[in-house]
Amino acid sequence: MLQFDYDLARGRVVTAVLGSDAGSGAWDSLAVVTAESALVLRVRPDTDELIVDFGPAPVLGGRWRTVNALSSVKGSELGWCWIGRNYLGYLDMFTVSFSGLDPQFCFVSEASNITIRSLSPAS
Repeated sequence: MLQFDYDLARGRVVTAVLGSDAGSGAWDSLAVVTAESALVLRVRPDTDELIVDFGPAPVLGGRWRTVNALSSVKGSELGWCWIGRNYLGYLDMFTVSFSGLDPQFCFVSEASNITIRSLSPAS
């Protein structure tokens, strides 16, 4: 389960998506920014588990930079979310929709990094 009420984030308009790579070239944190708040995903280094929080938005600059792979969601509303746990009970996957119910992006914790996967409906 998430450690916060997702309804605090759902319906807010995305103003930016920022990521921190800590110099590794892969994301160790992502922030879906909505005005002054953000849905923040980070990896717990000792378990590789995703930590999902909602709180103050990070500021562009320093270690935070624009995530070009998610530029299409700017101006969209945060929609529904889904969580995925592995067989040991760790939260390894977080999926979210934007401006609707259909899941569009999946964030997966792999080797202490966050991988972004775009989802599209089966044809």
